[in-house]
Amino acid sequence: MADASPKCRLCGSELTTGLVATGRRVGCCNATPIVGTCPEHGPLGPHHVVEDE
Repeated sequence: MADASPKCRLCGSELTTGLVATGRRVGCCNATPIVGTCPEHGPLGPHHVVEDE
């Protein structure tokens, strides 16, 4: 069984995960973790990500 690939909820592009998707926060005032990076929309939090099945 293959792992699900996270995709952008806004455009459906596959997200790049790696160094930017570490669970770290973007800044001291932003509590949203970065799940991955969309080529169109940049870094995305969990509210903009869907799992591809």
